[in-house]
Amino acid sequence: MKAFPKPRASDANTASAVGPGAAGRPGPREGEGLYRVIFEHARDSILVLELAAGAPVIRDANPAALMLHGYSRGELIGKPVTVLGASLSRGRFGRQNGDSSIFEVRQKRRDGAPLITEVTARNIKVGKLTYGILIERDVTRRRRLEEEDRRLSGRIMLAREDEKKRLAASLHDAVGAMQVGMSSGLLLIEEELRTGQKRRAFARLEQSRKLLKKVTSAVKNACVESWPPALAVSGLDAVLRELLNAFARRSKIRVKAAIRLPRAGRASESPLFIVLYRLAQEALRNAEKHSGAKKLEFSLSAENGWLTLIVRDYGRGFDMARVKTRKSSLGLKIMAEEAAAAGGYLSIHSRPGEGTLIKAQLPLRPEHASL
Repeated sequence: MKAFPKPRASDANTASAVGPGAAGRPGPREGEGLYRVIFEHARDSILVLELAAGAPVIRDANPAALMLHGYSRGELIGKPVTVLGASLSRGRFGRQNGDSSIFEVRQKRRDGAPLITEVTARNIKVGKLTYGILIERDVTRRRRLEEEDRRLSGRIMLAREDEKKRLAASLHDAVGAMQVGMSSGLLLIEEELRTGQKRRAFARLEQSRKLLKKVTSAVKNACVESWPPALAVSGLDAVLRELLNAFARRSKIRVKAAIRLPRAGRASESPLFIVLYRLAQEALRNAEKHSGAKKLEFSLSAENGWLTLIVRDYGRGFDMARVKTRKSSLGLKIMAEEAAAAGGYLSIHSRPGEGTLIKAQLPLRPEHASL
C-alpha cells in the first residue's frame, strides 16, 4: 500500500489540499509527488499507521524513521506498530495543539538501545479508512542530560549542605573551646586571687588572653571563608590579593598575579564579586590540593563588559575524560554552576603533565549575560 492513499474527488478532507482550482495550485499527481519529496527528505521521522481494529499497522516510514529505529523498510511495512517496542500506554502525554496530540514515547531501537521520542500525532480519514501520521523527534540525549543535571543538582545541594555543616562545626568547636578554656581559666584565677597568688593569677590572665585571641582568629577565618567582610570595604582587588598571599604562604606555590579592574566597590556589583571570589577560592584550593605545582599564574581583567578570571597552574594536570566521571570533579561542577547562575561561563583545560587552566567569564552588565 502506498504511503498516502490517492485521494478521492469526493473526499472533502483532501480535496482542498491536492485538488485543482486555484491558480498555481498543484494538481493531484503533482501534489502527491511534492508530498512524497517532503516525506522522503524530512529530517524528522514520519510513520504512517493504518488505524484498524487491534494494534495500528505501519503502512509507510520515511528514511529518517528507518534510521532512527534501525530497521529496513521491509522489516517495518505491514507490521504492527508494537514492533518498535513501544505502545502509547508507555508514553507521557504532553498537550493538544489543535487537531494534533503531542506526547513522549519510550521505546527501543532494533539493536536494543533505549530511545525516547517526542511525537506529534494526527489522524486523517481517507474514505472509510483512518490513518495516523506520527512525526517523531529523537529527544533521548536531551532527556539523558536532563536526568544527569537532576542528579548533579542533588549532589551539589548535598555538597553545599556539607559545607554549611563544616562551617557550623568549625564555629561550634571554636566557641566551645573558648567557653571551656575561659571558664576554667577564670575559676583558677578567682581561686588564686582569693589565696593571694597574684603572680600566678596574672600569668593565667595572659594565657587566657592568648586563648581568646587564638579562638577569635579561628572564628574570623571560618567566617571569612564563607563571606569576606573586607570585600565591601577594601574592594575585590584587595581581597583577592589577600587570598593569593595566604595561598602562597600556605601552599609554597609561587604566584604571578595580574589584577586589572575598573572602579570597584559598587553595591550593585557586590553579588558578582562574591561569585568571582568563590570561583578564585575554589580554583586555588584545587591547585593546592591536586596540582603539585611549583608555579601558578592568576589574572583578572575587565574588558567589553566582561570580567575574566584565569587561574593556570603548571602542575601534573589530569585526564579530563576520566575526571568528569568521578565524584572528585564535583568542585569543578559547582564552579560551573555558580558561573552559569551569574550569567557567565566556565571552561577548564587540562592534560596529564601539562597543568590545568581554569577560565571564568562573568558579565558586568545584564545584557551580556548568557541565556
